[in-house]
Amino acid sequence: MTHQTAFFWIKVAVSGLLIAGISSLAKTYPKWAALLTALPLVTFLSLIWIYFETRDLALLETYTKDVLIWVLPSLLFFVAAIYLFRFRVPFVISMALSTLALFIGVIIFEKLKWLK
Repeated sequence: MTHQTAFFWIKVAVSGLLIAGISSLAKTYPKWAALLTALPLVTFLSLIWIYFETRDLALLETYTKDVLIWVLPSLLFFVAAIYLFRFRVPFVISMALSTLALFIGVIIFEKLKWLK
């Protein structure tokens, strides 16, 4: 097994364990699981993985700025999901409509050239 392959599997294991741990925690302590999810854990892990693979701080700067910009349209997903769940819309439909809200937000951001 090469160093690159081993590092890939380490990334998969750590990232997967984090997601599995948070989803398990949510069953008993939804507030604490939500807090962990709201933290930029995926971004944090991604920054670590990118840094160890490239040591490129300019790439990390660009990546972090782009993540910050994408947070804004992603909020539409959460707002839509909250209201759809509140009105007891079935899960699959809620997820589809929330994802559609996200997609619309992305299109709007692209049209406004906020991502350039």
